[in-house]
Amino acid sequence: MFRYFAATTARASSTSRLGQRVVQSRRVLTGTTRIGQIRGMSTQQNNSLSDSNVRYTIMAVAAAAGLSLFGLAGYAMFFGPGSMYPKPVRNLLREAGMAYMRPPEKQDLPKALECYEQALAQLDALGTSDSQHARDMPHVTGLVARVATVCTEMGDLDGAIEAYNDLLERLLGTDGMRDATTQVRRLLDDSLDKNERQGILRALGCANKLAETYEARGQRSKRRSAVLPHARAASTADADMAAQWYGWCLQLVMLTYQNHFNHQQLADNKPTTQTPSFDPDTLPSYFPVDIVTSLMYNAATFYSGNAQIELAEPLLQRALDLMRHGADGDETNVCRSSILMSHLANTGVMSGNLAAAERWSIDGLALAKRFPNNADCLNSFIALTYDLGVVYEAAGSLESARVQYRQAAEIATSTGDDDAAKLASEAMTRLAR
Repeated sequence: MFRYFAATTARASSTSRLGQRVVQSRRVLTGTTRIGQIRGMSTQQNNSLSDSNVRYTIMAVAAAAGLSLFGLAGYAMFFGPGSMYPKPVRNLLREAGMAYMRPPEKQDLPKALECYEQALAQLDALGTSDSQHARDMPHVTGLVARVATVCTEMGDLDGAIEAYNDLLERLLGTDGMRDATTQVRRLLDDSLDKNERQGILRALGCANKLAETYEARGQRSKRRSAVLPHARAASTADADMAAQWYGWCLQLVMLTYQNHFNHQQLADNKPTTQTPSFDPDTLPSYFPVDIVTSLMYNAATFYSGNAQIELAEPLLQRALDLMRHGADGDETNVCRSSILMSHLANTGVMSGNLAAAERWSIDGLALAKRFPNNADCLNSFIALTYDLGVVYEAAGSLESARVQYRQAAEIATSTGDDDAAKLASEAMTRLAR
């Protein structure tokens, strides 16, 4: 379900395996998300420890699945039956598939992209006179999505962004891309055709992928800015676009959910509310929990990566509410909840709210230990262990911090996680000075 997992640490009594890469980002950017709305979702008070201005390196771990379910599910309908395509297009798709649908070491991505783009061009030409192949038909827009995917795998983020923008324009039109509230009104219309509703959900997934791709290109430009001065401006521009599209997605989902929730409240003779309950049973049927929590997670990691903790924290909290904090005992929900708690612990470290960081770390560990053979639980455990050491170090409990760092180093070393082991070892060296 999730892409990355920035996490924090846990108690020495825990045992686990798996860490990943180190991340520390402090650049603040300005986005178009409705900040007041997101801040209002927060349920946590800011009771900081006295050492709130200390900055520490935090640890990030990757989910075992490594996939953005939201991005995949949003436009899952790629190709229709082969009989839908004219023979010349079928031939191009077959040739593209032979180049693309192979093990990575045998793929010919440039060839696949060339064939997919030629097939799309032929369909678009046919679509001007044959509505069966109109540019917004699922078997046509699915091909645009495939072009975007191949571009991404080639590292051609410019091409991917162009394809995702093209896909959104086909699905929504230019006006629909500008204002998410237009799509909210359509989703709330009970008479909306099922295929039209699916089109909006595909657009939602596409917008999420567009945000991710702008974010990735911005990060790439930022890395290059040391030797290419103009790259910093490009990085900032892409970060602004990522914020715009994450905000578009959040606005669409949250406004739809809030209106749906209040409609149900009125039907049950209950008062309406500014903030829905975030009980998974109250979501609209066309918004699966995995889809909503994944969007919140993706946006939260973007905001926290740009030091916008006031936006990241409430999104993580509400995603956790939708998973009922793992209380149902389901292994997937338990382990994903532990990962969300690790992110919340990170936001505590980054903002200096060490009391909250400690609480989330300990709660996350309690969940992660329940399924020690689950890779998501294992992934969150190593970072929770390390960052609880950060909390103890900042609070002046150096011996407790040393125990946490030592355990994190031992677990990381035993699993071959060199980056996490190095980070924990550096922390122990720091305490030994």
